[in-house]
Amino acid sequence: AEYQSSAWCGEPASQLGSRSPRRYCTRSPRQRAFEARRLGVKMKWQRDQEAAAVAAAPVVEAAATTPPATVTNPPLWEDDMADRLARYGIGTDGQELPRT
Repeated sequence: AEYQSSAWCGEPASQLGSRSPRRYCTRSPRQRAFEARRLGVKMKWQRDQEAAAVAAAPVVEAAATTPPATVTNPPLWEDDMADRLARYGIGTDGQELPRT
């Protein structure tokens, strides 16, 4: 069985039964990658690597005037799911929201 890393999350994507190489492990990472490209955001596995590099970097005492360097991750799409559903009049429980 051959596997190639998913372009979005880095998970193995099975190549069984496909003529052309699969770039994503499932449809969800494919959609997240499309949205990231549209927003000009790095892929999840790249952001994870940057965060790990910052966490693994040796701690150096900086002058009090210099703020510490941090990697800021853009908000994940799941975080604003309630807002996205509310735009269509749907609550997080799947029921229709009362009209105001």
